[in-house]
This record gives sequence, structure tokens and C-alpha cells, in this order.
Amino acid sequence: MDYLEEGSFAPDFELQTPGGVSLKLSEAIRSGPLALVFYKSSCPTCQLTFPFIQDIFAALAGDSRPHIWGISQDEAEETRQFIDELGLEFPIGIDEHPYPVSSSYELRFVPTLYLIDREQRIRMSDYGFSKSALNTIANELAEELSCPAPSVFSANDDLP
Repeated sequence: MDYLEEGSFAPDFELQTPGGVSLKLSEAIRSGPLALVFYKSSCPTCQLTFPFIQDIFAALAGDSRPHIWGISQDEAEETRQFIDELGLEFPIGIDEHPYPVSSSYELRFVPTLYLIDREQRIRMSDYGFSKSALNTIANELAEELSCPAPSVFSANDDLP
């Protein structure tokens, strides 16, 4: 298995952002579904994926509820650099070595994406760069927030 499957219970966790803000899954999902995106900054596929995650976040940013978190497998300074280089505005928690949160989610690859519902169940899971997974996240979060779904990809974008 490369990640926890849809319908599985999402393990609770608490991580700190590089700025020291605490991110606790069970508290965040009280206000609605939450997308988790696990990554390592040196991963080229993660570098490709995260600008699209930022676009989704920016399109839905009018709502103050948490709806997207990054989960970094890097040290704090590398995480800050990744955030700054890509202009990321959503919260990113640091899963420090030996990566207990990543292990509890049975990760083998990054990026790995999850959509967690209010009942703490995994509604969607996927890994790698996946247009369908990113569109699912955008559409499901938009529906929950009662706003139009953001257009993530164009018809002729030449992306896999």
C-alpha cells in the first residue's frame, strides 16, 4: 500500500508550522473538510504540484476556515525556503524525522494528497501529480464553502 485508502480513518496529529503555530487535525475538521498534501521540497513532482495547490487555496481564501494544509518532511529552514520560493499562503506543518505523521498515513511517495471529512474519514487519496485529485480537492472544498469551483487546469496546458 502506498497510502491510506478512501474510507479509512484519518489518524489524528498535531504539528507545528515553521512559525510555531499548532495544527491539529481533529480540531481543524470541525469546521469542514481539510486537504492534506504531504511533500518534500527536493521532490520535482512536489515542486510541480504545489503551485496548483496554492491556486486552489487562493481561489477559496475568502473563507477563514482551514481547508488546505501542507505537511513538510523537511527541516524548518528548508520548509521556510519552499514556502517563500513558491509564495505559499496556506499553513504548512513540519513532520520531523522519523516522520511519525507520514508513517501513520502509510506514505511511501510524495506528494500524497488526502481529503479528510468532518468525521475524520479519508474521502479522497492519491499520490504523485494528479489532475483528477487536484480537481476533486478544488471541487469538494468549493462545494463545502458554497462558492464556485476554481478552474485549476486549462484545456491545452500540456500537463500529464
